[in-house]
Amino acid sequence: MAHSTSSTSGTKEPYVGKELGSVNFPVTESVLNGYYSGLDLPRLTPGGDTISVPSMIASGPDNAYFEQSSFSNHFGHLWMRQEWELFEPLVLGQDYTATAQITDIYQKRNRCVVRYDVELRGDSGQLALRTRHHQSYLLDQQDGELKFRDPKTKQGARRFTIPKGEPFGPLERVISLEMCDRFFHGDANYHTNREESKKLGFGDVVVGGRMTMAYAAHILEERFGVAWWTSGRLDMKFTNPVWPNDTVVAHGVITGPLEDESERTGAFVWLAKPDETVVLIANVSVVQA
Repeated sequence: MAHSTSSTSGTKEPYVGKELGSVNFPVTESVLNGYYSGLDLPRLTPGGDTISVPSMIASGPDNAYFEQSSFSNHFGHLWMRQEWELFEPLVLGQDYTATAQITDIYQKRNRCVVRYDVELRGDSGQLALRTRHHQSYLLDQQDGELKFRDPKTKQGARRFTIPKGEPFGPLERVISLEMCDRFFHGDANYHTNREESKKLGFGDVVVGGRMTMAYAAHILEERFGVAWWTSGRLDMKFTNPVWPNDTVVAHGVITGPLEDESERTGAFVWLAKPDETVVLIANVSVVQA
C-alpha cells in the first residue's frame, strides 16, 4: 500500500501548480500478492526477458493522490486518460518515493478534468517512471443517477481501425466483485461497494481503471519483456466503464518503427467486451535492442 508522508498545501480544491506532497511506496510481497490475486494473473517468474515486478503496481502511489487532487464534489468521477513513461524495473523489497503536482485543469465535453503529473524514484533518487493522470468530474451535478448511452449509439460508434501488424495477446478475464475487493484490499469505495458507488451516481460498482489497465500492461510485459520495463511509453484513453462480472479481453498489435522516432517500435493495445464495447485503447512504444 502507498502511504502519504507529506503535503505542501492545505487547500482542498485542486488548482494548477498545487503540490500534492510525497508518497512512500514499498514494493513488498503483500503488494504483489494483492495485485495478482485481485487480477487473477499468474505471478511473473524472473529470468530471461522477464522481470519479477509488474509495472502497473506503480498505479498504487499514482492513485494515492486522489484526495489531494480531487474536487470536493466527487460525483460521477471517472478516469479519462493515463500517460506513462518507464525508465527502469521496480525491485521487490525496495522503497520508492512519489511526488506529484497538478499541471492542468481543463474542460472535456461536460466534464472537468484534473491532470496531475507523478514521478516515482528509488532510494538512491533514480527516476523509475513518470505518469500523467487525467481524472474527470461532473461538477454541475451532486446527486441522482448517471445515465450511460449505449456505446453503439455514440457519435463515432465505429471504434477504430485495427492497425496492420503482428498481433499479440489476447488475455481474457471475467472480473468479479470479489476480485475488486481483493485488489483494493477491502476498502469500501466505489470500486468495491455498491452503496458507495451509488453515492457517486453509478448503478453498480465501477471496476477500477487500475485493474483494466493492468491487463493491457500484462500483454505488453509478455510481448516486449525488458524493453517495456526500461523504455515503455503508453498513452491510454478509457472509453467505457466496466462492471462486476463483465468479461474483458486484452489485444495488441505491433505496428513497427515510429515515423518520428525510428529507434522506437510502436504498438496498439485495447480492451473490449464480448459485445465489442471498447473499454480502453492505448498507443504504445518501446526501444528494442
